[in-house]
Amino acid sequence: MKTFTILSILSIPLLPHCTTLSPDHIKSHQWLYGKGYRIGDKLQFDNKNFSVRGDTILKSDLPVAVVVMTSGDLIGNNNIITIQSLATGEEGLYHEQ
Repeated sequence: MKTFTILSILSIPLLPHCTTLSPDHIKSHQWLYGKGYRIGDKLQFDNKNFSVRGDTILKSDLPVAVVVMTSGDLIGNNNIITIQSLATGEEGLYHEQ
């Protein structure tokens, strides 16, 4: 019991640390442009303009970029995706709205 209490107390500071976002989370949220490579001011993977298949971002069913990194915290703040242009290799950052 003592060990469980100590481990519980020690794990509290880990809650706000980064975690990887799931593909479903990326698909179901809106993303606002931050910096770097830009394919639009707002990304929403609703199959109208943009969609995502695996890690590939499609615009009007044509591959334009890939998601190279995702991060966020367990509370849901500071969620970001980093995308990379298939044409130029330039990276861009988008924040969850």
